[in-house]
Amino acid sequence: MKDIMMLVGFSMGLLTGALLYKYSQGTKEMIDKGEKKVVKTAKQMEKKAEQGMDEIEKKVKDGVKAMENKMNKTENKQN
Repeated sequence: MKDIMMLVGFSMGLLTGALLYKYSQGTKEMIDKGEKKVVKTAKQMEKKAEQGMDEIEKKVKDGVKAMENKMNKTENKQN
């Protein structure tokens, strides 16, 4: 019974939100502004993540080159 009441409450909230969005201009504007802000923030986070990945990739490549150089020097000393 508790689950049914929770489902009914969720459904009523969903229906109320949909009706507010459809018929209330102020609510619609507020939701649209919020959506635009979320999208903008997500794009900024994506750019930061890409920059971070580029930096990590560069560091890994530099580390691999350094290890290769050390291995070559070690091989040259042994020969």
